[in-house]
Amino acid sequence: MTIKPANATLQLPLPGWPNVLLMSCGHFMSDFFTHILPVLLPLFALQFDISYSQSALIFTIFSVISYILQPLIGILADRMRITLILPHTIALSALLVCTVSWFDSYTLLLIVLTISGLCSGFFHPLSAGVMPSIMPQTNKGLATSIYIAGGNIGGAVAPLVVAAFIAIWSEDYLVVLALPAFAVSLLMLRRKLHHRQLQHDSATAQIPFAKLAGSKDYVLLNLSICLRSWPHCTFITFLPLLYSSLNYSTAEGATALVIYMVGAVAGGLVSGSLADKWPLRRILICSYCLIALFSFTFLQGPDMSLISLALLFLNGGAMYAAIPVGVVWGQRLMPQHPAFAGSMILGFSFAIGFSLTPLTGLGADYSDLITALLYIAIPVTMLALIAILFVHEPRNPRLKSTA
Repeated sequence: MTIKPANATLQLPLPGWPNVLLMSCGHFMSDFFTHILPVLLPLFALQFDISYSQSALIFTIFSVISYILQPLIGILADRMRITLILPHTIALSALLVCTVSWFDSYTLLLIVLTISGLCSGFFHPLSAGVMPSIMPQTNKGLATSIYIAGGNIGGAVAPLVVAAFIAIWSEDYLVVLALPAFAVSLLMLRRKLHHRQLQHDSATAQIPFAKLAGSKDYVLLNLSICLRSWPHCTFITFLPLLYSSLNYSTAEGATALVIYMVGAVAGGLVSGSLADKWPLRRILICSYCLIALFSFTFLQGPDMSLISLALLFLNGGAMYAAIPVGVVWGQRLMPQHPAFAGSMILGFSFAIGFSLTPLTGLGADYSDLITALLYIAIPVTMLALIAILFVHEPRNPRLKSTA
């Protein structure tokens, strides 16, 4: 296949913290509108008189499309200049999600949300492909964690913001929430964050999936991150149900989930900053050991006490610490395919994690939820730790040695 040379006249974005922060804002907007759907599902059930399974189908279609397609989009982003649509995906996704209450057809609703899911699926690999060119070269780990933290914060606050908005103004005016997304999209266009210089050589001509299959290190890295995603996605899914089973209110269960997600933001920022100073393997081993420790301690008696919520916060941080480190490690292993490498960690691993979550529910049906969470959090995380021991870590030029 013949690849045309890159356009030499393309004006590229400048590296620096302002652009990193703006890309983080874009990530905030993308994940914010992804995570408002669970709040809207009860409204859909009433509006269309649909069953629980039909309601679940709405979110399943959106999530699967958003996560599963990301590696494929990453391949395209590494070979073609499709990052030009990056800002538009934020604005279009926000507009579609915020106008879903205007539709009177369930089929049309599914079509609209499918397109919105595609927009979310495009954003992550496209932005991951642009990030290496705008990061300060001496702080790539911190820059990656700031970019990722934007998405985590957006996902964490979305249900609370949207629920409060609907309670005050109703769902008919949700389109107002899309205005900040349009502003961020315009700023990204102005600062050229949709421009990226493609690298055309024999390395990029290879198909990333073929390269992936032939790389033991990259396979094991992704296996480790996917295994860690299982307990993380399980906690996200079952924390409200766990607190409900302990006779706490819906609001208290939601509060616990927000604390966990805020902990994930903090953990990502800490691990990302350490990635510029420590060997990446050391950070992942430490985070995996902390997952086992905090999960076990928290699940001995989850409640709304300060100690229990602090453990939940720390567990969220330990769970998410692997993501910015995994992105940096994956892009070092596949430097010619940054969009693909980033999308495997940011998208595919979560698709696997959420796909395996029903197995946790099956275990809870046969025992109880706390036991099921324990059996997923600790053994699976230890398997992830074992996998990472066998992954080669490319040398970080800022470190004298790599552990």
